[in-house]
Amino acid sequence: MSSAADTGPTLGASRPPSFLETYFAHRLVYAWELPSVMRKHIYTGTMGNIWATLIAGIFFVYFGTTVGVTEFEWSVMAGLSSWLISAQIVSAILTERTGKRKLIWFLFAVAERTLRLAGVLVALWLWSHGSRWTPVVLIAAVCLANFLGTMSSPPWLSWLADLIPEDEHGTFYGRRSAWIAVGVVAVVIPSGFLIDRIPEAHKLQAVVWVFVGATLIGLVDLLIHGTLPEPPMELAPRTHVLQAMLAPLRDRAFRPWLVFNACWTFAMTIGGVLATIYFVENLEIKRNFLGGSIVITAVALLGSIITGHWTGRLVDRLGPKRMLFWGHLVWASLPLFWILATPASALAWLAAASLVGGTSSTAASTASNKFITRFPPAEKRAMYCALSSSIANLAGGVGVIVGGLIIKGLHDWHVQLGGWTFGGFHVTFVASSALRFLAAIFLIRNMPERTALG
Repeated sequence: MSSAADTGPTLGASRPPSFLETYFAHRLVYAWELPSVMRKHIYTGTMGNIWATLIAGIFFVYFGTTVGVTEFEWSVMAGLSSWLISAQIVSAILTERTGKRKLIWFLFAVAERTLRLAGVLVALWLWSHGSRWTPVVLIAAVCLANFLGTMSSPPWLSWLADLIPEDEHGTFYGRRSAWIAVGVVAVVIPSGFLIDRIPEAHKLQAVVWVFVGATLIGLVDLLIHGTLPEPPMELAPRTHVLQAMLAPLRDRAFRPWLVFNACWTFAMTIGGVLATIYFVENLEIKRNFLGGSIVITAVALLGSIITGHWTGRLVDRLGPKRMLFWGHLVWASLPLFWILATPASALAWLAAASLVGGTSSTAASTASNKFITRFPPAEKRAMYCALSSSIANLAGGVGVIVGGLIIKGLHDWHVQLGGWTFGGFHVTFVASSALRFLAAIFLIRNMPERTALG
C-alpha cells in the first residue's frame, strides 16, 4: 500500500490562491461591509490627497521655478499633461474588455507616483551639476507620470460606483471630501511651517524630502486601498473600439454635459492653472510658505469641511443638475479675488478666494462625480467617464497654452489703475472668470434633469 506522499499530489487537487490572486480577486460586497468599506475609502482618499497636495502644489512650483522652469514652460507642462489625459480612453477600453478594474488602477497609479518622484530626483541632480536640460527632463517626467496616472481614473470611478449605493453617493462623497480636507490641512500647514524655518541654502533639498515623504504616503495609500473588495463587473458586449468610443458622443442626453465640461475646463485653465506661479513668484508666497499653505490650501479645505457633508446630501435630494449650476456659478467668481491681491494684501485676498472656491468647488465636484458615474449603464461607465475627462482636458490643454501665450506676450505690459498694477496674469484672470460665468449660465440648463439618476 502506498501513501499520498509516495505518489505525489492527489489528482485534481488545486493549489491555494497566491497573495496577488487573492488581492485582485473579484467578490461580492455585502451590506454589513459597507460601513468599513466607506471608512477605508475615506482614509485612503485622505492619504492620496495628501500625496497630491504636497507633490503638486506650491512646493512643486517652488521647486520647478528654482531649477529653471519658466512661466511659458509651466504652461507647456500643464497643457501637455491635459492633452495626455485622453489616454483614459485606453484604460477605459481595457476596463470594459477585461473587467479587472482594481488591477488596471493599481498598476498605473503605482507607476505614476514612483515616476514623478524619480523625475524630481533626476532634475535635482541635473540642476546641481548646472545642466541646461533640467527643465526639459522635469517636464518630460511629470508629463509621463500624468500620462500613466490619468489612466487609473476610469477603472477607479467605475469601481467606486459599484461599491457605494446610488442613493448615498452624494452624501458619502461629500463626507469623504470633508475628511480629506481635515487630513490635508493637518499635514500641509506643519510642512509649510517647517520649510519656512529652513535656511534658504537648504530649502530646495528640504522640499525634495517633503516629496519623498509624500510619495511614501501615496504608495502606502495604494496598498491599503487595494484591499477594498472589487465586485464582479458586468462586461460590455464586444464591439469595435471606435464604436465604444463614440457611444458617449452619440448619446444626445449626455452631449450637453460634454459641451459644458469642455467649455468650463477651458475657461478654468486659461487663468487658473498658472495662478499658483503668480502667487508664489509675483505675490511672494515663496517667502511665507506657512501663510501660503494656510490661505491657498487650508482655507479652501476648510470650506470643504464646512459644506461637504450637507452639499453632498443636497446632491442626493435635489439631483446633480441644481448643484452643478449653483456650485459652478459661485466658483466662477474665484479669479476676481486674485486680481485685487498685492504682495502686501495677498494673504487676505487669497484667503477670501479660497473660502469661496473651496465651498463651491466641493458642491460642484460632488454633483459632477455623481452625474458622470450614474448617468451611463454600468458596463459603459468607464468609457463615459474617460471620454468626458478626455474632451474636457483637451480643451483645458488649449486653455493653458492660450493663457501661457497671453502672459508671455504681455510680459512687459503693465497698467496702473487706482493704486493697483495690472499685467498679463490679470488679463487671464478676467478672461477665465468671464468665460466661467458664461458656461455656467448658458450651458448647464441644456443638461438632462435627472435621467438615469432616479
